Amino acid sequence: MITPTFSRLSEGASGLLADVEDGRLRALRADPTDPISEGLLSDVDRASVAALTDPRRITTPMERKDGRLVPTTWDAALTGIAAELRRLRSAHGAGALGLYLGQGLQRSSEDWIRALAVGVALGTPHVFSELSLGMGPKLRMAELMLGHPVPLVSDLGRAHFVVVFGGDQPDTDWGPGTLGMAHGKWIAFSRKTKGTKVVVVGPRRTDFAADMNQHLAIRPGTEAFFLLGMLSAVVGGDWHDRQFVDDYSTGWDALVSQLRPWTVDRCAAICGVDAAALSGVALKFSRAAMAVAHPDASVFAGPHGGLAAWAWLALHTVTANTLRPGALYDHVAPVDLHLALAALPSDGAPRTRATDFPLLLLQAPADCLADEVLAPGEGRLRALLCVQGDPAGRLAGGPRVRQALADLDLLVCLAHTEDATTALARWVLPLTHPWEQADLELLDGAISPRQLLRATPALVPPAGDCRRVSDILAALAKAARPGLRGSAYGPHLAVVGRSLATADLDLWMKRLVDFALDEGVESLDAPPFRQDKGEADRATWRLGHEDGRIRLLPDAAASLLQGLSPPVVDPDRPLWLRTSARVDAAPDALHRSPSVDPGLRMHPDTAAALSLVEGASVRVTTAHGQAQATLHLDDRIRPDCVDLPVGFSADATALTSASHRDPITGVATRDGLACRVEPV
Repeated sequence: MITPTFSRLSEGASGLLADVEDGRLRALRADPTDPISEGLLSDVDRASVAALTDPRRITTPMERKDGRLVPTTWDAALTGIAAELRRLRSAHGAGALGLYLGQGLQRSSEDWIRALAVGVALGTPHVFSELSLGMGPKLRMAELMLGHPVPLVSDLGRAHFVVVFGGDQPDTDWGPGTLGMAHGKWIAFSRKTKGTKVVVVGPRRTDFAADMNQHLAIRPGTEAFFLLGMLSAVVGGDWHDRQFVDDYSTGWDALVSQLRPWTVDRCAAICGVDAAALSGVALKFSRAAMAVAHPDASVFAGPHGGLAAWAWLALHTVTANTLRPGALYDHVAPVDLHLALAALPSDGAPRTRATDFPLLLLQAPADCLADEVLAPGEGRLRALLCVQGDPAGRLAGGPRVRQALADLDLLVCLAHTEDATTALARWVLPLTHPWEQADLELLDGAISPRQLLRATPALVPPAGDCRRVSDILAALAKAARPGLRGSAYGPHLAVVGRSLATADLDLWMKRLVDFALDEGVESLDAPPFRQDKGEADRATWRLGHEDGRIRLLPDAAASLLQGLSPPVVDPDRPLWLRTSARVDAAPDALHRSPSVDPGLRMHPDTAAALSLVEGASVRVTTAHGQAQATLHLDDRIRPDCVDLPVGFSADATALTSASHRDPITGVATRDGLACRVEPV
């Protein structure tokens, strides 16, 4: 039987056709009628068929006894975990409990809503989220400048001039907050029909970059300075849209004053590119009828992620490319989330204790996890529910993170497979695979280029004793019986959280959809299980500030500019390291080819100068630690930089440190670190 469905395994969110027979998923192929993927199939979705029956899957609850994880029952696991949660909350307060939410969780609306509700019900500000590693800086600066944390979408297919950061998008995905796989097709069509010009900015000349109009090979971690240079060129050259700035923004004079020290020449020198080339990109951007700069995760992974987010949004604003077609737009989804976003401001929200960062949409920066566990004194984090994430293998300063997790009184992992974090857990609870659960898409509707709402039935029964995130968290919340006393949230939000923590979310989501759709929720109960009302309205204006104006230079951005200093060259570590690059879009080991070995990418001339050859075992050293890798020669990468994706090796997280974090968003520096490479 062929069943329409959609992927919740990557940002692509591909529309798929599943071939199911006798309760087994035989194959997946692309759905040519899906408006998001337009007939494209990702490698992750291909691999997901085998992932269902992979021997590495965890299919029964596990408890650690005598240092080993052994099978147990659901009743024993839920009872034991809930008892520990009650004990720790009673003895040390709500702040002793925490959740860690992986990025994969965001792709199931029901699971994501449940996780946030449980965090609020427990009354803890310690809901750490990997949202901060991707969309966090964009959302925070949008909140400061536009008035609410809107997930602005890049209108890549309509723009006349496009700046793409990274250049790996067709091989991985188009980045956090950008659904779909067909953006490359749309850009190609736009180039052919209206002569759209595309510039790629990144340390490596990828296949995509080689096919575009221009590639500027900047140093890793200097994306903020490239955007700052573009902004400075537009402002200094008087290339801004005066009417737009006058009518729809405040802070122009302060912006001009603060930008004076950051000339195009200075920013270009920091980035390692020609000043005339940077200025030329800025001029074309400002003169285009519609222009957009599309960031990948690396833009916010450098030492100035918050500043990069500000410069990115300020650049679009002064050129009249904020909240308009062909540039950045605020999508009104079929189920509009604007009121929910505007009702959860970061200012006035609870804050983490040791690091003192405000919550963004009820979530704390993931990179603050270790600080909250290792903080001295009463009030530190003592118990963690890790939901579909691997902080031990992913977060900056991995050894310190692993130390913190080992110091917890209670670590519970909700996971599909064993990883660096489950190796430290006291309890491991098995999760259903996305193909084993039904879903109704709400949250991703806010970052889709279509007025599209999708549902999917479960394709196959759950493996073994696996359960979905929403059901496990609801059972734990019910058994833990969280009270309102000591909550970090106001009584109204705490009551709502406690209700949603155990409610039938499927029923409430269907009621919401039924209210929002003219046809009613029953229209999603039959193939193709979707409502498509056409392309999103790119011309929607919604600002949270009472005066209806964009803040060009919020206080946080001014503070960042005043304390800004360029990177310093270290003679002992002369190379620039990038660790944020992705080799593929696989969310975990189950969906990754075992033959993938990204290793360390280095230019052949640099390797020759160090007497290194292809396949050599090398040691990479930064100020924070060391890691070993296999050397791969790549003549498309800048000679003064190297690539080592840390997501493929928990040991490589030692190269970074959460102590070097962005002061606005709490995101640790992953790119632009000074390093040296030597043979082992």
